[in-house]
Parts: sequence; structure tokens; C-alpha cells
Amino acid sequence: MESGKRRVKISWVVFSIASLALVYIFQRFNYAEMVYSITSIDLARQPNGVFAINRTIRLLINDTLCMILIYALFQKRSYLKLSGIIFGFEVLVLLPLYLWAKLSMEGPSEISSPLLSPIHRMIVNPLLMIVLIAALYYQQYILAKAK
Repeated sequence: MESGKRRVKISWVVFSIASLALVYIFQRFNYAEMVYSITSIDLARQPNGVFAINRTIRLLINDTLCMILIYALFQKRSYLKLSGIIFGFEVLVLLPLYLWAKLSMEGPSEISSPLLSPIHRMIVNPLLMIVLIAALYYQQYILAKAK
């Protein structure tokens, strides 16, 4: 890999990891207030709505940054497509199930019960990305070893 491409790859990796760290540091940021100020949607003022909007936007930001990281690390469209499918499933299936369970069982409190805490970690935090990156590295290792 030539030096310029390597620098760009490293820059994207550093950008995505630093941005993920910032999302974590500012995890208490109220995205719902921002949504309300732009759209005046009343849902952004109700506790359950605030919780759902904040978690959804944080998930979308995390997933976008994770996809940038995966592309920067592997530079393969097939890996980006796979990560898009997994993250799409996460947003369209797992997130609504999590929000339903969390809001119906516990309400919009910040602390999750021991039952929902691991699910929260998997969905809202980029745990799926870490597992996916490990799996993709392992796949590359196996494929390289088979040659």
C-alpha cells in the first residue's frame, strides 16, 4: 500500500475511533431537544419520546462511524455491505424491540435492569461493531492461511 493511501486509511480509522469516543463521552447529550427545536414535534418533550429519540440518534451516529471504521480497516465493499445489513437489522428489528421492552418494563430511566443491561450494551453501544470487526479479521486470517 502506498504511503498516501496508508495515511488516508489511518486518518479515517483515527477519525472514527475518536468520534466514537466523543459520542461515548457526550452520551448524555439531549438530541431530542435538538429535534424539538428544529421540528416542534411534541414527542421530543415526552419522557418516553426523549429516551427513544436520544437512543435512536446515538445508535445511528455510532453505526455510521462503525461503518466508516470497517471500510477504513478493510477497504472491501462486501464487508461494508455485510455491516450495512447487520446494522440495518439492528436499527429496524433490535432497536424497536429494545425500546418496547425498556419503556414498557422500566420506563425512560437511565439505569437498566440486569435483564436489559446487556441488550442495551449490544444495541446502543457499538458492541456489534467490535464483534463484527473481530469476525472480519478472523475471516481474512483464515482466507490468507488457506492460500
